[in-house]
Amino acid sequence: MKYKLWNYKSFSARLSLWVILTVAVILLVTALVANIFVRDNILREEKLRATGALNNAEEHIEGVFIAVETAIKNHVSEIKKNTQAPHEEMYRITREMLETNPMIVGAAIAFEPNYYPEKGRYFSPYSYRDMQSKKGTIISKQLGAATYDYPTMEWYQVPKKLMNGYWSEPYCDTGGGEITMTTYSYPLKDDQGKFFAVSTADVSLDWLSQMMDSLKYYKHSYSFIISRDGTFLTHPIKDLVLTETLSSFAERQNDAELAKLAQDMTSGKTGMQQFHSPNLGRSFIFYKPISRTGWSVAIVCSADDFFHHATQVGFIVAVIILFMLLLLAFILRNGVRYLTQPLVQFTNAVNEVANGNLQATLPKVKTKDEMMRLYNSFITMQQSLTQQMEELKQVNEQKGRIEGELKVASNIQGAMLPKIFPPYPDRDDIDIYGQQTPAKAVGGDLYDFYIRDEKLFFCIGDVSGKGVPASLLMAVARSLFRTLSMHEPHPDRIISQMNDRMAEDNDQSMFVTLFLGVLDLPTGRLRYCNAGHNPPLLITENDFVKQKVFLPCDSNIPIGIMGGWKYTLQETTIDVSTTLFLYTDGLTEAEDMGHQLFGEERMVNAIPLSTTSQEIIKQMTAAVNAFTGEAEQSDDLSMLAIRYTRLQHLVRFQKGITLVNNIEQMPQLTAYVDSVCEEMEFDDVTTMQMNLAIEEAVVNIMNYAYPKGEQGDIRILAQASDQCLKFTISDSGMPFDPTTRRAVDTTLSVEERPIGGLGIHLITQLMDSINYERKDNKNILTLRKKLFTAHPSVNGEHSSISKTAE
Repeated sequence: MKYKLWNYKSFSARLSLWVILTVAVILLVTALVANIFVRDNILREEKLRATGALNNAEEHIEGVFIAVETAIKNHVSEIKKNTQAPHEEMYRITREMLETNPMIVGAAIAFEPNYYPEKGRYFSPYSYRDMQSKKGTIISKQLGAATYDYPTMEWYQVPKKLMNGYWSEPYCDTGGGEITMTTYSYPLKDDQGKFFAVSTADVSLDWLSQMMDSLKYYKHSYSFIISRDGTFLTHPIKDLVLTETLSSFAERQNDAELAKLAQDMTSGKTGMQQFHSPNLGRSFIFYKPISRTGWSVAIVCSADDFFHHATQVGFIVAVIILFMLLLLAFILRNGVRYLTQPLVQFTNAVNEVANGNLQATLPKVKTKDEMMRLYNSFITMQQSLTQQMEELKQVNEQKGRIEGELKVASNIQGAMLPKIFPPYPDRDDIDIYGQQTPAKAVGGDLYDFYIRDEKLFFCIGDVSGKGVPASLLMAVARSLFRTLSMHEPHPDRIISQMNDRMAEDNDQSMFVTLFLGVLDLPTGRLRYCNAGHNPPLLITENDFVKQKVFLPCDSNIPIGIMGGWKYTLQETTIDVSTTLFLYTDGLTEAEDMGHQLFGEERMVNAIPLSTTSQEIIKQMTAAVNAFTGEAEQSDDLSMLAIRYTRLQHLVRFQKGITLVNNIEQMPQLTAYVDSVCEEMEFDDVTTMQMNLAIEEAVVNIMNYAYPKGEQGDIRILAQASDQCLKFTISDSGMPFDPTTRRAVDTTLSVEERPIGGLGIHLITQLMDSINYERKDNKNILTLRKKLFTAHPSVNGEHSSISKTAE
């Protein structure tokens, strides 16, 4: 196997890299900390060194100035003694000061004005060295004249005022060549303590520059002295001496740090400060005041000079660290690769296992460490995977069977619900569309509808729970709805019977919320009962109002909770073009990704007006899908829209007759039916069928509607439109609904069939539809015969094929 120089995707390379980085960080941190300590120590030592140099400079300067002060004070008594002597003695004393003190270049005794009247106002014997002479000849002369009024000079006024010695600010003496000098002035008093003169000594400061040059102990370091007002007395830049102050220099350089330094030095402070020098870069300055004169001496050193050796040592350390890291990388690259070689072999074995070879050979491990534990783990994994694969195979087989069974169950459940839309293409009085979306393979929601005797029976429900248990209970509920409603037209009675049957042996405590309604299609009369379900939404549209309101529903418990519950019947009449929208809570409780509910308000706003039932379901589905987004469906969702669209057909023929409950009036009935059929131009066969159906219905009323011996009216009204012929038979007798009679099984023999029911059976076979209502204490039986060839009905409800008049 070929290896790259450094494969960053391998474990050994990443482990080595982490080790190298860790060691590098440790070494770098150590080196940085050491460098900081070394630099601090260097700076501390340099501070001590500079302090010592400054102290030496101060002692040297103090020594010179003390010698000069002592020389002056030593001649005070001699001057006082010779004040009455010849004036030439004063010149001798000044010359003697120069001869005995080589540091002094000029000496004077300046007497108070008019002290010697004979000498005039001014008398100031002055002796000085001729600096241009190689031998330093001493020359004496008289100071004081109209052009040099010495009593007004600083060197005279200050000591006279202070009555103490005073060193003047340095100045440049141009008399003997440009020499930087300072003058020490000492006041003289007579025996009575009265001031009479000032003795002075001029001192050259050229030796200061030589002394400051000796303080240069680095290549780029330098020193300088400033006076009390900050004027440069010495500086490597000669143009600054006696011409500029440190403050003005800082201002010209626009350097705030240098300005702060000038303030500290002129105020007599001692210290160290870091600043940026235009020539040296980052620099340090050490400064100290000279107390006797008020001057300040400073030493400036470049940081590069300070830390030159430290930088060299740091570079050497960095090279050593780099070499050590390279050596460590080489050792780790080979050592870690050797130690982790079994991991590569384990990886190859795992790849074989992943490809299906569960018996792949593992590398042999001799070391009793983590590698051995890993080897044992892989052996256990192989054995466990082999066992799990066998179990998984069995589980998958079972899962496949379960999924197949669930698919079959889903198909069966789907077949139980209406799925052909429109369900009644031959009818113009109803528009229905329904849809169910289960949360799992099978769901617990149900909806169903069918037409019997011109009545639309419909329901929608939601079974508690989900999945297979809910789907089984849903199938039971749907079957009970179909079975019971075939013989019972009242919704409350249907639900009560469903509740009693489902409450029996309900060990799982499951229940069904259900809304059941019966819509009389000819009249728009809606009777309904609600068993704990969401109230339907009634969408009314006519020339006067367009509104969406919830249908008022009584509070009844869901089906299956408690047997014997008395459910309430409610009733209303809906107008043409009114839509009844029914739904389960899977719609209003649909959640988005943030667990917010779709809610009734969004549902009401999403329902369009003036549209078909299918379009209502379609737009509602789009609205809830847009709201939930990618959120998983949490509950079954069912919707059913019923739009009442009955059209008013023009009645082109109408004829009625009123009879009493007497069989003797049957000939009148026959004549009436014949006249109607003749008007409709029916053939003889159709006319006979009409007579049989009408006579059977009327005879049944004559015999059973009224108590025996009581006379009652029977009203028959025939109405014909272009679509059908309708007979409406009404009486005020006892309530009786013939449509609830169980259908007769004509396959049985006469002995096996129960008595009764053949008349109703005959009517249903001869007429296209039969409808019963109890209204205003009257029985109203409506029989219809279509005047055109109808299409077969769907969903299994009763239908017949009408006959066309010849």
